Amino acid sequence: MKRFQRLLFCISLVVLSLTAINCTGRKNGNKDAPKQDLLFADDFDGKSAIPDTAVWKLCTYANNAWSQHFRHVEGYENVKVEDGYLKIRARKDGEVYKNGGVFSKIGFPCNSRLEVKARLSGLVRGAFPAIWQMPIGGLPWPKSGEIDVMEWVQGTPTQIYQTVHTFYTNGEGGSAGETNPAPDKSFDVTKDHVYAVDRTEKELIFYVDGKETWKYENLHLDAEQLQYPFCDFPYNIILNFSLGGTLNGNPTWPGEIHDEDLPGEMWVDWVRVISL
Repeated sequence: MKRFQRLLFCISLVVLSLTAINCTGRKNGNKDAPKQDLLFADDFDGKSAIPDTAVWKLCTYANNAWSQHFRHVEGYENVKVEDGYLKIRARKDGEVYKNGGVFSKIGFPCNSRLEVKARLSGLVRGAFPAIWQMPIGGLPWPKSGEIDVMEWVQGTPTQIYQTVHTFYTNGEGGSAGETNPAPDKSFDVTKDHVYAVDRTEKELIFYVDGKETWKYENLHLDAEQLQYPFCDFPYNIILNFSLGGTLNGNPTWPGEIHDEDLPGEMWVDWVRVISL
């Protein structure tokens, strides 16, 4: 199974290379590993106003808290490439709220590091912008895991969340996760930061600006406990700026949306995936 997944990944990289993805550029002081270790990079420096469609696909509507407000979004109205950034916007249009978001069409293997340099344009109450990863071809959530590299919510405006979801922690239908127990509580998410996570057979290691912030270890439990599914499938990249409010008449955990704070944007300077 893993051999087949690696083959699919290699084929995907060949396809990406044929579409002239920039995998060797350096920008804004990034000092990553040698370029032969770079699996993927996007600096969002292209001439097109939309992100490369060979790589990125728009997030779409579903009846859940983070994607409910994609329902009325038309095309790339809330996603654009401008001034060397991927700008992802959430806003109110008339009487409806609209999210912005993209995800990568391909996933990346275990023993790799995701790095994303980004900032928020402002603090939008009722929003939850996020940088995260999900398995491609995985089992129903959360049996194959979820990795939240950066999330922000209004209840804790001067910190971010780095969280892991597994069936081992969540249980059947639960939403709890394991999160960094000691975050920086004087954090300014409107400044540029590099958010990163290493994903290996041993552990997940989270970073902000090159400094390790937290790790989630593989406890090597019986497979059926699903404590560490993070090397069972390739993982994609999701970048979104979503709005909460209510869902099916019930409050969502990001809280009430404050229209006066809108629109809000997440500016993504670059994305890297590096082989470890």
